[in-house]
Amino acid sequence: MVAKRELQKVPVLGKSLKVAGHVVLDRTDRKSQVQTYKKGVSWLNQNVHLCTFAEGTRSRDGRLQPFKKGAFKMAEAVGAPIVPVTIKYAHLVNPVEYAWPMRSARSVRAEIVIGKPIETKGKDDKDVLREVRQAIIDNLPECQRPEPGTPESA
Repeated sequence: MVAKRELQKVPVLGKSLKVAGHVVLDRTDRKSQVQTYKKGVSWLNQNVHLCTFAEGTRSRDGRLQPFKKGAFKMAEAVGAPIVPVTIKYAHLVNPVEYAWPMRSARSVRAEIVIGKPIETKGKDDKDVLREVRQAIIDNLPECQRPEPGTPESA
């Protein structure tokens, strides 16, 4: 998994990230971004699957935000396919301000939709980003789809 550095402060999770050798990114440090890219490419070259969160952080209102390009560049560099995963209603089950789910899953039903792999070989990372993003949007409820005019990437 590629995780933001802030998650290292979360009890149990932070220790788990370190012990398991997950890729940890300091989003404010360019050197860390380059190291994350290199480590991610290294894992992919070893046929290790990476879980990334293309938005970089959760949105406050649950709407899809612009994607960061790093994961797409890593996949494109090694020709690894990307499996789009859509999480419906996560913002209601686990709001941004809570570290752990605070609402009963019985009152709000989240759903995870695993899409078909999207090949990156022979494609530009921008085209792959667009294709993955659209696959995710197609599975989102209207309340989570991006607002009109939201850019595809940041």
